[in-house]
Amino acid sequence: PAEAAFWVVDPIDGTINFANGLPYCAVNIALQEEGQVVLGVTLELPARHLYWAERGRGAYLRPATGPEVRLGVNDIRHLGSALLTTGFPYHRSEHEDNNLAEFGYFIAHSQGVRCMGSAALDLVNVARGALAGYWEGWLNPWDTAPGVLMVREAGGTVTDYGGAPWQLTSKTLVASNGQPALHDALLEGIRRARRGLSASLLPAAEGA
Repeated sequence: PAEAAFWVVDPIDGTINFANGLPYCAVNIALQEEGQVVLGVTLELPARHLYWAERGRGAYLRPATGPEVRLGVNDIRHLGSALLTTGFPYHRSEHEDNNLAEFGYFIAHSQGVRCMGSAALDLVNVARGALAGYWEGWLNPWDTAPGVLMVREAGGTVTDYGGAPWQLTSKTLVASNGQPALHDALLEGIRRARRGLSASLLPAAEGA
């Protein structure tokens, strides 16, 4: 039930990276209470940097060495100046709703798009200001819950593809630095890219 408290855990986010020895993966832990994510922790591996956020108290990096620092999003306002990130679903070769249309749109309209293989760390990088935005579908709550809280506590915005606030049941995600013009441009780009899809497995309420 929504009022119950429970933990959401992903022992390795970025499994393919981990299996191939690529140093871009993480451990994810989040606590939900009364329908809200109230605590999130992401441990970056193998660097062992610890990112954490508590609802209403901000988002922070506790590095492997050195003092703890507070996270903050960047202030980029325009899509053409925004460095973005995304990921692709496992079924990408089997179904046309595979993020290729969205990727094609944003690679042509942004500063660039990175695809690094860990939703947890992609969200962390939005929260700390290294990236201006991130979008992806077909995600699980254990991939994203801690990072969503970090982005929000760092001053950013997180919605689904339809623009509704992200929640644990959301199937799509758009995270940005919270600049209204940029977030709107991300949502509009997704809408434009997806108009050509003949069918979608994503819920219509989320902009499919």
